Amino acid sequence: MAPSARESKTWMKVVTAFFILKTLKSGAAHGNKIAEEIKQLTAQTILPNPNFLYPILRDMEAANYVVGQWENPSTRGKRIYTITAAGGEYFYELQQKVRTKFIEVERKLEIIRRHVFVD
Repeated sequence: MAPSARESKTWMKVVTAFFILKTLKSGAAHGNKIAEEIKQLTAQTILPNPNFLYPILRDMEAANYVVGQWENPSTRGKRIYTITAAGGEYFYELQQKVRTKFIEVERKLEIIRRHVFVD
C-alpha cells in the first residue's frame, strides 16, 4: 500500500530534521546556511523550502534539540542555531530511523527491480 500524503510529509520532516542536526554537528548556522548544506549533502535531492524548514527548526528548538539566538537581537535579522546535547542524542535516534526506513525501501525496490529488469 502506498504511503499517504501525511506519512510522506512526516517522513520528509524526519529526514530534514536528521540533516539539520547533521549540519549543526559541524557548527552553528542560520536557516539559509542549513538549507544550502542540506542541498549540498543530498546532491540537490532535498531542496528545503523555508516554509518547511523553519517550522521544523522551531519544533526542534521547543524540544531543546537546538538553540536559536538572534545574530543581532535589535534587528532580528538572522537566527543562528546550535545543536544541544539532547540534539546530539536525538541525531543518532533519527539516524537509526532513517537507516531502518532506507533498508525497508531498498528491499522493496529490489523486489520490484527483479521484475522490471528481467532479460
